Amino acid sequence: MIYTAAEIKQADETALRKGMPADVLMERAASALAARLTFSPQSSILVVCGAGNNGGDGWVISRELAQRGHAVTVYAPFGDPKSNEAKRHATYARGFVTVTDEPRDADHVIDALFGVGFHGPVNGTARDVISWIREQQAPVVAIDVPSGVPSDDALAFDGHAVEAEVTFSLHGYKRSAFLKRTAPYYGKVEVVEIGLPHTSTWRVLTASDFDRSLLERDTYSHKNTYGHGRLIGGSRHLIGAPFLAGRAALRTGIGLLDLVIPNEALALASSLPEAMYYGIDELLDKEYAANAIGPGLVDDARLAHSWAAVSRSKAPLIVDAGALTKEHLEASGPLTLTPHPGELARLMDKSVDEIEADRFRIASEFAQAHGVHLILKGTYTLIVKPDGTGAVNTVEASALAKGGSGDVLTGILLALWARTDRIRADKSPNEQAVLWHALAAKEASEQIHPASVLATDIIEAIGRI
Repeated sequence: MIYTAAEIKQADETALRKGMPADVLMERAASALAARLTFSPQSSILVVCGAGNNGGDGWVISRELAQRGHAVTVYAPFGDPKSNEAKRHATYARGFVTVTDEPRDADHVIDALFGVGFHGPVNGTARDVISWIREQQAPVVAIDVPSGVPSDDALAFDGHAVEAEVTFSLHGYKRSAFLKRTAPYYGKVEVVEIGLPHTSTWRVLTASDFDRSLLERDTYSHKNTYGHGRLIGGSRHLIGAPFLAGRAALRTGIGLLDLVIPNEALALASSLPEAMYYGIDELLDKEYAANAIGPGLVDDARLAHSWAAVSRSKAPLIVDAGALTKEHLEASGPLTLTPHPGELARLMDKSVDEIEADRFRIASEFAQAHGVHLILKGTYTLIVKPDGTGAVNTVEASALAKGGSGDVLTGILLALWARTDRIRADKSPNEQAVLWHALAAKEASEQIHPASVLATDIIEAIGRI
């Protein structure tokens, strides 16, 4: 699960109301984290403790490590913690550790300076302390959030923060662990459960969330069992895009595919003989299991004509690339938009930097405001439902950073939405499509270098997952 600072605070307050004392909660959290720390017995450890509850966690951790026999020194640049609970833990820990007024070299540094409540930029003594930590050769372990990194967004982040080798995130992930500007500071992220119930509306997707039953075929099935989809795309200079999307849809298992393209794109029709072809000016008035529009299209009269036809259908509709305009935010059926940050910035009259610095909030609010499914593409693709809840894909696939990969995703989406009746109720077609897309790219990258992977390679890997 992924949490904002406000949600973490609410979880703590709920635990207090239900009878969990604050000092007990702090003890449990820090002890659970300390149990995950594995240092060699001879290692010296410096714990840098702030004045908040994150610092309180640091005092508990320092005590537990000292009780294991480690040489532990605590540096508290802001003095004793502010809360009574953290003060009690600090007082008790002093009997086990060395306390210093100046930072000291050590084999390992534990960063417990700031927690989820921090808002940047860093100033004064805190900036000096963080500078000292950044200069150390010793590996750094951060508690919850690397100090200097805001937990929710990167709007005020100036880049001055602790660079951790590993961050142990309490109760759940924090949003900034998945933002372009702040994610690198976390290093490897590991979640430490502290016994609180999970209430977040955002989830993390890993390879294990991919539903492999999507690859199965029934013995007595036929082509109509797996849906009939329509894909509209292509223009004079972008004739390949609809063919990439169409081939991806067929590889993903769609039963029948109508490819609607302009005459100038017909030259490539022989490269995909499995599809049925129609001219973009002769849209058939018929119902499909799902529609997709956008790959290779440009904003002109053809797009307006095509949109009028597909938006009237109650079938699911996937909108990508050239069809992503402010005029195309409503349709009669379920609507999925698949912008990259630049396209969403254009739809919202924002800058790309604004989108990237606050992806979760912006994507959630946009999906709610327009009642659409939103797939905000990127290193950590966000998959958002119309109610604003969502998930983030964590399957790393750098091979996707190449032209044509977005068209492949559109094809996979079309195939899955065309057979939603065959997808488990708890498995979102959009989430499964994003996972399948990333896993195929990862599979292709195991055959050749990611830099050399083409969109067509990703398509051919779809069936090898």
